[in-house]
Amino acid sequence: MTGKISIWISLLLFVILSLTYKQPLVEKYDTEVILFFERIRTGFFNDLFYLFTQIGSIKVLLPVAVVVSLLMVVQKQYRQAFFVMLAFWGARWTNQFLKEMFERERPSFHPLIEAGSYSFPSGHTMNSTIFLGFLFYLFIYILQIGNRYSFIWLMATIATVTLIAISRVYLGVHYLSDIIAGACAGLVVLSFIIYLYNRSARL
Repeated sequence: MTGKISIWISLLLFVILSLTYKQPLVEKYDTEVILFFERIRTGFFNDLFYLFTQIGSIKVLLPVAVVVSLLMVVQKQYRQAFFVMLAFWGARWTNQFLKEMFERERPSFHPLIEAGSYSFPSGHTMNSTIFLGFLFYLFIYILQIGNRYSFIWLMATIATVTLIAISRVYLGVHYLSDIIAGACAGLVVLSFIIYLYNRSARL
């Protein structure tokens, strides 16, 4: 019940943000957050958040998806391999669809890196929420690998996704509303993929 409530809250928050991100009040706070991160930039933070933005990129997540899928295939866990790739590509396709729908331009203050495509919702945040979230679910609840330390793995997953999300605002390529919307949309899509996985197990 708690899980279903959180999904509905995530969906509602995403809808609210999608309708209000152009409103002056939201834009005001979005701008203030970016300017705050600009003021605290240091060499250490630049390197740290650049590292996490790379962790959330296709250059890292795609090889992880391929390796995990291949390991599943070797162990003849074909359904698990399929859903790992579905989580990876489904996240990217859904995010691209949403970006094209809203066509929000990226921040134009003082970004530390270049980023293409549109801004809303954050792709790094949404993709890592879905993909890393599904890996956590697969390994802990389905394969029961390391499930004795499930709380530690959950906190590590949440921390990684959070730092990836923060990195996008810190580096100046997303607004705060982008990453909140990305996390919310990611949780909704993740729950749907898990639902499909569990349904497929009963076929």
